[in-house]
Amino acid sequence: MNYINNIGVQPVRPVPVYQDARNSSQYWRQHDRILHPVTHWQFGNKFRVGDRVRMRLITSSSMKYADFTIVKIVSYHTAKQYLGSYNADDGFNGVPFTHVLILRP
Repeated sequence: MNYINNIGVQPVRPVPVYQDARNSSQYWRQHDRILHPVTHWQFGNKFRVGDRVRMRLITSSSMKYADFTIVKIVSYHTAKQYLGSYNADDGFNGVPFTHVLILRP
């Protein structure tokens, strides 16, 4: 459905995602793209290429919000081959990462 051309239909809101950049590799974040790892449970059926997400990025010195589009979804193993581990645990709260959302503004 084309939400832009349908009068009276509310646009789809971006899915909120949160990335705590503290204690993680800076190679996963560049000025023109962010790679966001997710666990199997976080991934679920929530994300598809072309979806919009609203990211809350927390660093040691700031917190900011930005909207991104998912341009590709790859396995965590594939991303890790090129960028190294995202964090020391390769996971979140003891659950391993399985997918990576490649996001662009």
